[in-house]
Amino acid sequence: MRRAVGFSAGQWLDILRAVFELALGRIHLTSKSPRALLEMAGKRGDPIENSHKTGAVDVVIHRVSWAIAVAAGNVPWRSDCFVQAMAAQRWLNRSGITSELFIGVRKRENAAFEAHAWLRHADITVTGGDFSTFIPLAGPETWNGLNNTSPALR
Repeated sequence: MRRAVGFSAGQWLDILRAVFELALGRIHLTSKSPRALLEMAGKRGDPIENSHKTGAVDVVIHRVSWAIAVAAGNVPWRSDCFVQAMAAQRWLNRSGITSELFIGVRKRENAAFEAHAWLRHADITVTGGDFSTFIPLAGPETWNGLNNTSPALR
C-alpha cells in the first residue's frame, strides 16, 4: 500500500483503465459462449503504421502490462490469466497495437492438468509471465480457423 501512495496521476489512470478492462473481460468470460470468446481472442486490432519500429509502442505495452498486473491482484473478482490476456488485448487493440493471445496446457507427472493464457506483441510478453513450460493449443492460427471448429464451440 505504501508503494501505491507514490503512483503518479498517469499510473492511477492506467490502473483505473485496467480495472475497467478486467471487469469487462470477466463479464465476457461469464456471459459469452466459448466460440464468442475465441473469436474475441482472435481480434488483433488495426496496426499502427510501423508500430514495431517505434519506442512509443513499447512504452504503451509496458504500461498496459504493468497496470493489468497491478489491478488484477487487487480487484474483488477473479482475474486469472485468460481475463488478464483478454483485458490487455482489448486495451492494446484500441490503441492500435496488435497482439496475439495464446492458450496452452501442461501436464506434469503426478500433477494436475494445468491451462494458461498469455498475450504477446512480437517478442514481448504482455501478460502471462513465463509460459515456457506450456504447450500452446490455441493461438493465432486457431483464431483464423474458427469456421472449422467443433460443434462444442458453436
